[in-house]
Amino acid sequence: MKNPRRLVLTAEFIAKHGLSTAPPPENSLFWKMWNACESIAQASLNTDFIQGIKNGTLDPVKYGAFNVSDAYYCFNGAQDYLAAESRASDPTLRAFLYEKYNSYQTYNEEFPDTWHIRDARGVIPLEICEEYSGFEKTVASHENPIYTLVAMIPCEYLWYWLAHELYPPASGNLYAPWIDGNNYPDGAYAMGNFLNDYQIAHPDEIDENTAIEIYTQAMTYEQRNFSAATASQS
Repeated sequence: MKNPRRLVLTAEFIAKHGLSTAPPPENSLFWKMWNACESIAQASLNTDFIQGIKNGTLDPVKYGAFNVSDAYYCFNGAQDYLAAESRASDPTLRAFLYEKYNSYQTYNEEFPDTWHIRDARGVIPLEICEEYSGFEKTVASHENPIYTLVAMIPCEYLWYWLAHELYPPASGNLYAPWIDGNNYPDGAYAMGNFLNDYQIAHPDEIDENTAIEIYTQAMTYEQRNFSAATASQS
């Protein structure tokens, strides 16, 4: 029950690209972006959806509907990351983007067996999920590819932070696998450390204000997606 959009990096991938899964430096862009969005993270934690997971009271129908809607994002997102990867020149950045594409492809191929929906054409997504997908496509298609990595981090780190805030799950909680499965910061930390190294190697390529703006928009979509998951079926 881990986040289907989260990237789980293998030890081989981490070693090959010289990545670190330790928390990024305190003054890094990773933490500047997160600190700018702490209120959004807290709002996500306080949604009925996340509190329902914490307390084991979330209607399973609403949980299932959330996953089906989110599949729209994943079905469409695979090609977005492939498009960004094709425009990137840094080999590690390309590897991150391709790994994300490959992760989505794997999930998309498994999804019909789990939920019996073949592809995005069979999904009626939440409006906010459709907007989020369009935002990602715009970033991946038109912005410097490094900003696609920036747009990835909220999904990677927010879900970990939420799971960590809910941990440990109460005995018998139906959603314990969600809490346990998302309590994994390594992928987000690896991205944050790479982003820090990338800034050092390419000092003129990342505008921090632009990065924070893109990150904040992605965080906002995450929060609104959680909120809509229960409000839409009330």
